[in-house]
Amino acid sequence: MTEQSTAIAPERPRVVFRADGSSRIGLGHVVRSLALAQMLSGEFRCVFAVQAPAEGLARQLREVCEEVIVLPEQEVTSEEAVYLCGQVLQPTDVVVLDGYRFDTAYQQVIKNHGCALLCLDDIHAYPFVADAVLNVAGGVEKEKYKTAPYTRLLLGPAYALLRPPFLKAAEQERRFPEGPLRLLLNLGGADPENHTLRLAKELSGLQSIKTIEIVVGGAYRHLLELQAWLKGKESITLHQNLDAEEMCRLMQRCALVVTSASGVAYEYAAVSGLLFVLQTATNQAGLYSFLTSSGIARKYEELPDVDPSSLEKAFAGQVREQRRYFDGQSPERLREEFRRLSLSASLTLRQATEEDLLLIYHWNNAPEVRRQSFNPEPIPLANHQAWFRARLIDDNTPIYIAEVQGVPAAQIRFTISGTTATLSYLIDGNYRGKGLGYTVLLKGVERLRREHPEVRLVEGLVQRDNIASVRAFEKAGFAYAAPDPEHPGAHHFVLELSEV
Repeated sequence: MTEQSTAIAPERPRVVFRADGSSRIGLGHVVRSLALAQMLSGEFRCVFAVQAPAEGLARQLREVCEEVIVLPEQEVTSEEAVYLCGQVLQPTDVVVLDGYRFDTAYQQVIKNHGCALLCLDDIHAYPFVADAVLNVAGGVEKEKYKTAPYTRLLLGPAYALLRPPFLKAAEQERRFPEGPLRLLLNLGGADPENHTLRLAKELSGLQSIKTIEIVVGGAYRHLLELQAWLKGKESITLHQNLDAEEMCRLMQRCALVVTSASGVAYEYAAVSGLLFVLQTATNQAGLYSFLTSSGIARKYEELPDVDPSSLEKAFAGQVREQRRYFDGQSPERLREEFRRLSLSASLTLRQATEEDLLLIYHWNNAPEVRRQSFNPEPIPLANHQAWFRARLIDDNTPIYIAEVQGVPAAQIRFTISGTTATLSYLIDGNYRGKGLGYTVLLKGVERLRREHPEVRLVEGLVQRDNIASVRAFEKAGFAYAAPDPEHPGAHHFVLELSEV
């Protein structure tokens, strides 16, 4: 009898979401974070940290995420971030923040812990130090954001946070629904101002609409008032707490939909049809402007003016416009971004040892590395051995190996003279093109600051045609300086360091 060995699958990278939702503040942040978690869940281990969720919300979170961490209800400040770093987060985590209280100070605590960080945003109200900012509204100018040099801006509906049924619907042919003309009304899961009832009263007076489908969520606090008004109105149906499949099927039966300028508008735009939107909160201004200016949606106030005899023509025209923006491919785009973030978060530095002699020798002699070096000639092994061993015993010439899950991926080394350190780095061929350069620089400089607090200036030289390395220095916050006299044709980068 032969023994069979079972291969142990590598642990999936962890993504920790932090968002809150309730009947008071609405559910928008949690809903879109959950949509993102669903996109990532097959490849990443998703964890959700939330303050005092209602039971229904907690159940929704558990359906998508492998772990839900319940936080006490309190003011969100950087002190909470300190708690998360001490009790929840690992430096190799990717963290997603979705909410307006996760300001620059909160983000900085997460970054200082070593995590990769993505912020979901739609108001660009404060500076961001996150690795990436995701704003799914179109038409947003990058100049509206104040960010760290390394921050990637992921803007527009190409990154739409859609749940699986809506992604599937975006790839299906869309025809005008058969049967009586149906209108769907949904103004979010909470609708604290009760726009639902006001619009329902207005829409019920339109003669061309035969059936109205109203959808409210579990956080809707005006249910009794709405139910009282609905008594005797057989042409209006009330739906509560629909899951994504149910909501998508209902949307597919409705030729007209009225929504707030929020995630639900994107969901119907993915299904496609006559979409009318209303801005119900100040944070919806950007998305409202984009929806109504792009042709994806029309203003709610224009609904009474629609000619019933030309509905099918208008429907077909709006479907064409919506399909220009929603192609169902946003999950793969976002997964690729999270692969980059996870790779960056998992990168750790260690001091080089004698065992790394040949590794660094082969790295330094790689054709691409020699081509970008100021001395392109191959390095003889004997010369390398003498150089390497001299650096290992000199405290002013540290060499660090950057590893990804224990696999060497890069090196960064420094030569310290007084309060100035000159750096050189390279990326292993298997890891080039993955956006690791600036992370190696940032983590290398941070390690140098800890071990050599006397250093006040870090500098580096880069050949002008080495575009990837130039971008890495720029993203790591280095500034251009006067050319170096010995290499006047190269870019000279400098970074001033504050006291530790």
